[in-house]
Amino acid sequence: MSRRAVQRTCESRATIAYYSGMGGLEIRHIEYGIEDHIYLVAGISGGKRTYHRLKIHYDTADCYIRLYGCKCKLSDFIRA
Repeated sequence: MSRRAVQRTCESRATIAYYSGMGGLEIRHIEYGIEDHIYLVAGISGGKRTYHRLKIHYDTADCYIRLYGCKCKLSDFIRA
């Protein structure tokens, strides 16, 4: 999927959940399939906004995503 397609998907959707760490993260869309993906906007709290499509990883205790090498648990996000 191209960067422009990811950006269009993020801009056309409402916020599902928010995380205040890492400059502010907003989940805009969840894509379910064989591998689940999250469409995410980073840099919400006063920075350059970047758009990402990230794979959801499942652990025995929780599910998480990796952004810039950091592990962000989905249970830390607040539903909007």
